[in-house]
Amino acid sequence: MISCLTVTQPSRFPLLALAIGDFTAQTHGDAELVLLHDADAAFDAQLNVLVRRHASARIRVHCAPSGTSLGLLRNASVALAQGEYVCQWDDDDRHHPQRLALQYAAMVEQQADACFLSDQLHWFPAQHELYWDDWDREPYPFNFVQGTLLARRTAMPAYPDLARGEDTGLAHALLRSGARVARLRDCGWAYVYVYHGGNVFDAAHHAAISRLKRYGGARLLARESLLRQRLAEYAPPLGALRMPWEGGALTCA
Repeated sequence: MISCLTVTQPSRFPLLALAIGDFTAQTHGDAELVLLHDADAAFDAQLNVLVRRHASARIRVHCAPSGTSLGLLRNASVALAQGEYVCQWDDDDRHHPQRLALQYAAMVEQQADACFLSDQLHWFPAQHELYWDDWDREPYPFNFVQGTLLARRTAMPAYPDLARGEDTGLAHALLRSGARVARLRDCGWAYVYVYHGGNVFDAAHHAAISRLKRYGGARLLARESLLRQRLAEYAPPLGALRMPWEGGALTCA
């Protein structure tokens, strides 16, 4: 079983509802979703009401002591996991129905301890702009999207006690441990990294990622048909968007 692990907070509630919907739509059926927060009893009750709307899905809500750092909350979520595998399932991002199936298959095929995507879609809703970011441009062995972790639970090192950047520390520790890491390339449509204005990192950080790493026109046009098909499989959809490149833009209704 894969335990999808979500650390959340009250300000993310509308986005969390989408992430939960994406979990329930996964084609890999043997999975659970663990929701962990350090907010008050009112938010805990709100989460439980939301979870009851998905009665057929395996979803659990847990509360941690107030003021716990993001890194320690992630460690607590790993400890709560009941699956052999754990997957980081961020509350403010979107996850294609095939995300778990694709990453799990890559792990099995490569006999790996962990799998990360090497590329992602990067969504700026306020501007209705979407980019396909290629993290394979980063020097090996850090040529992957750190927030897309799927790993064998027994191979997981601890997240550092940090308020942000904890997934970078985890990735470094995982590589130092000698774990075999699979990189799933050219499947960026399986994960949408969303900039909504309340992210841990600011607008300049997000803009710089896509400015430096986005696919150019030739790569986008070669994948246009597949991209349109996969975007149409998100429910609810991202909506009208543009995918700019150096000489123009793809548009999707």
